[in-house]
Amino acid sequence: MKNNQEKLKRSLYFHCFSGASGDMILGALLDTGMVDITILEAELKKVRLQGYVLQQEKVQRGGLSGTRVTVKEQGRDRQPLRTLPDLLKLTEESSLHKNIKEMASRVFHRLARAEAKVHGTTLEKVHFHEIGAVDTMVDVLGTIILLELMEVDIVTSSPLHLGSGFVRCEHGILPVPAPATTELLKGVPVYSRGVEGELVTPTGAALLTTLASSFGPLPPGKLLAVGYGAGGRELEHPNLLRALLVDEQKEETPQDELQPLLRGEEMASLQRGEILSVETNIDDMNPEVFSHLMEKLLEAGAWDVTLTPLYMKKNRPATQLSVLCSPELFSQVSRLIFTETTSLGLRVFRGRKYSLPRETRKVTTPYGQVRVKAGFLEGEMVTVSPEYEDCAEIARRQGVSLEKVYRSARRALEDEELNK
Repeated sequence: MKNNQEKLKRSLYFHCFSGASGDMILGALLDTGMVDITILEAELKKVRLQGYVLQQEKVQRGGLSGTRVTVKEQGRDRQPLRTLPDLLKLTEESSLHKNIKEMASRVFHRLARAEAKVHGTTLEKVHFHEIGAVDTMVDVLGTIILLELMEVDIVTSSPLHLGSGFVRCEHGILPVPAPATTELLKGVPVYSRGVEGELVTPTGAALLTTLASSFGPLPPGKLLAVGYGAGGRELEHPNLLRALLVDEQKEETPQDELQPLLRGEEMASLQRGEILSVETNIDDMNPEVFSHLMEKLLEAGAWDVTLTPLYMKKNRPATQLSVLCSPELFSQVSRLIFTETTSLGLRVFRGRKYSLPRETRKVTTPYGQVRVKAGFLEGEMVTVSPEYEDCAEIARRQGVSLEKVYRSARRALEDEELNK
């Protein structure tokens, strides 16, 4: 995908009202008519991958027309079962553009990490029953090749419709969404409308979470092309993935400047969401009320509450109350502030929140058990934060310093992670 500094950007938006799979993504891009399949086939021949043919056909799904792309194996010999090193080697030894090879490697790595985690093995040992097949490698490489040929700057997506029920795979019968898909979609907005069947596959999830910079509404702009990629089954609704190509005119804001910094694996490994900052200045209230208010706001679900001393006009001392919360919590937060304080008005700022995926674990220290929060970036533990209440209680009970309990809890979790 091209990377320029022009204000006008070409955006590709995936509307996933029926989920997404690798072949649906490929079909939707080809269905836009921006690139002919013969050009895609010529590019794929740069990869030393043989024994298949790419087929494209127009099909009907729920009364709508879309493109169905399939990969048919040729010859008597079956495709070998490939591991992550095999996929990376085939990609690296190809004569594809460097950008395509790098992005494809990111997709394969993400898929491998998810499979390894849910099946309790390592990247090197994981068996790619689904992604080792030639069709999935074609889906991944083909998608990235098409985005490059279409000169797409930014990929975005709607929330993902997951489906429900069970799916049969090499590992047996698994719940929908499949465990690897669930792992890949951490931090991504999803929903299910009760449709029976697997709507988002691991390959589709890996592609979207690696390529998409955000998941939300269609960005404003001039619509250039629309394509529909067809799934393999008939459902009660049109089983299609819609791709919309848009020339996106965006104002330059601090939020937009984050986008090139958070693409690819870094972006996909972060949890994303909207955030509200609710503020008010108070200069005529008993400051003891703030402690009570902070407790009630945090109990209501606010992410953080801060108090900042300041001076207002005529040098009157005051306190700025700031509350960080989700947009859904605004009604409750504003009601608490108006009923518990002397404030007559609020300032509200909407923004985007990026945070590390986290887990809370219990570790055993020489002084007792402690809950510890761990933050992860691209699957690697990068932050460790013991719970204050646990550590303070142990420090009082055991007669040791709080810092000593903190150190032992951090060390216990780090040792546990190393011995995995």
